[in-house]
Amino acid sequence: MPNPENIKKHQFKKGESGNPKGRPKGFPNLRNALEEAIYNAPDGENKIQKIANRLLDKAEHGDMRAIQYLFSIIYPDGVHKYEKDKAIDELFPFPPKFKSAKDEVNFYESL
Repeated sequence: MPNPENIKKHQFKKGESGNPKGRPKGFPNLRNALEEAIYNAPDGENKIQKIANRLLDKAEHGDMRAIQYLFSIIYPDGVHKYEKDKAIDELFPFPPKFKSAKDEVNFYESL
């Protein structure tokens, strides 16, 4: 924990940045550098396909991080894009609606 005696009060003026120079505009970040490396490569499409195949292969072999990443891409909102307009009962019909308590008991006993 910082020593209160060493803290300078009002070190920065209001509205003044602690890092006035900061990162220069147009400075490439990792995402931009990766996109440029993939898309500007002569076989860029093949690289993307190789990456996708590798990710699918890892997920197929039980790599949970790969599975989670794939699902986050395919289902960004937690629901498939074609199922967004469906009612929740259509998406998750289990357990079924019962007319009586006896029907419910019979259903769970049959499992």
